[in-house]
Amino acid sequence: MNKTIETGKSSSKQSVGHKYSQPWFMIFCVLIIVICVLLSITPIARLGHLYTGVTHLTEDIATPPHFSPPAMPWLTGWGRWLPMHFTHSDPVALYLTGNMEILLLMAVAFVMYTLAAYFLARRAQPEQMPALRRWMWIGAIVAGLIFLLTPGMASRDLFVYADYGNLVGAHGANPYFTTPSQVAHDDLLTRIDGWNTAPSAYGPVWVYLAGALSLIFGNHLLAYFYIYRFLGLACHLLNALLIGLILSKTGRSERTVTVGMFLYALNPLMLFEGPLGAHNDVFMSTLLLYGFFLCLRADQRGFTQFKNYWPALIVLTLSVLVKFTAIPAILFFLLVLAAKTLGTPETPVREMPWLAAIKNVVIAGVVFVGITVLAYLPFWIGHGVGEILHSFGTPPSSSGAQNSLMRVAMNWLQVHPTITSNTPVGFMAHALANRGFWSKVDIIAMGLAILAGAWYVWRSPTMRTLVLGSLTTMTIILLVTPWFYSWYVVWLVALAPLTLAFVQGRLTKALLAFCLVFSASALLTYMNLVFFRFGGYQLGIRYFLMILPPIIAAILVYFYARPKNSQPEKAVIADPTESMTSENAEIATK
Repeated sequence: MNKTIETGKSSSKQSVGHKYSQPWFMIFCVLIIVICVLLSITPIARLGHLYTGVTHLTEDIATPPHFSPPAMPWLTGWGRWLPMHFTHSDPVALYLTGNMEILLLMAVAFVMYTLAAYFLARRAQPEQMPALRRWMWIGAIVAGLIFLLTPGMASRDLFVYADYGNLVGAHGANPYFTTPSQVAHDDLLTRIDGWNTAPSAYGPVWVYLAGALSLIFGNHLLAYFYIYRFLGLACHLLNALLIGLILSKTGRSERTVTVGMFLYALNPLMLFEGPLGAHNDVFMSTLLLYGFFLCLRADQRGFTQFKNYWPALIVLTLSVLVKFTAIPAILFFLLVLAAKTLGTPETPVREMPWLAAIKNVVIAGVVFVGITVLAYLPFWIGHGVGEILHSFGTPPSSSGAQNSLMRVAMNWLQVHPTITSNTPVGFMAHALANRGFWSKVDIIAMGLAILAGAWYVWRSPTMRTLVLGSLTTMTIILLVTPWFYSWYVVWLVALAPLTLAFVQGRLTKALLAFCLVFSASALLTYMNLVFFRFGGYQLGIRYFLMILPPIIAAILVYFYARPKNSQPEKAVIADPTESMTSENAEIATK
């Protein structure tokens, strides 16, 4: 049995018995995940009708007023047996009950997700992979369609997207220097948009897309309700496919390819924030994954030649122009391009072609800056440099705090208004509640991550370093950001399966464990503790319940992960035994 766990293979005696019985376990896990999704839409739909009763306490999991999606009783009826309340029938008790039910169902889904991933990695037979992959697709599509049709919302961001698109498409206004309430205050979209007094925080690529949709669908709420969710589901499925293509392109086994696709496709958080939440983070992840796929193709053809790398550079630039958080991918792209041109680490420093490296980096940098300026130019015309710079700091995400240590400190100071900065505790609380302090922390953390990444790129300018450097930097950004929502973890879970494509050391395994555990604990941002009497510590409790599990998991994996030096890559999902040199040679020959 231990041999089976280590290698992912069964002995000849075991394989006969397990060949037909074990796939049913995977099917069972997928079925339970889908059932959990199906049952969760009943409390989600219930909470949508409680908005007016609890809006003074919470803004989580609630449909905006003046919007009623189709009831879908043939979907919500399956969960009617779930209790509507445990004590009183007032809106607060109803909301608390529904909130707990959703989180418990998602917790069960994560348990099944973990068991299914273990089964795929260690128990399933190689010949079963095509059938198991089909069940994975069936589960992802069915669960995604259920969430797409859910008559309730966990986040109202899709109406924010639609409102900014309406601002551009219908009114021809500038979303970076005006707000929906200033231009379209009578539009129905603006009345239900919670960000109608703020300029857009999204990049021009997303604004253009939202504006194009506005030209098609006008001011019709229901059309946006479904079209953005459909886009989220389509990108979710495309992301799973891209992960499989990347793993296949690097020569991984069918088992590894299947595990990598499964880790993304049936991750409950990805389903919750993609087809249900319809967040543009999923679209940004699609561009990132496709950009890395093109990077692999360029690496096989000659990464330092412009004709080979320009498609990857353009796609990665477009991802940055959806959300700026994709910028680490561009930075590591430039670092790898420079290091590959220099021929590190084999070429002696005196013999390195420094002029060629500078030329390549300048050309790639000009392409990135040129596309960025061209994308923003229609919105910048008529505005000075000072106005343009100021526009990047006007959205609430640039000055406020949500689901972070900064927000915890702010809430604590509200509960203890007499605490001054003269005491050590007061000084720390006031520092943590200051956005300027966190801006400096962000810059320092990202700078250190880039410097460490540059050192690793110098030692090994490979696609592995490009992927791991981008993923690690984005992870660090989420750890120190003052503005956090659970759907930001989409970036990490989209890139985490790519670590299976390369040599895995303890640090890489710890990073993978952090991302996957974080995808589960991040759902706690939806947990509402305001109804309990914790003396103002509700957010602090929720924050540490969210952030500590992935950190603990990463530490345990780092110190207790066992190196496997005797098994070939096809026998395990991670930690192939090739050295960095052999990895480069393998990729180069494909």
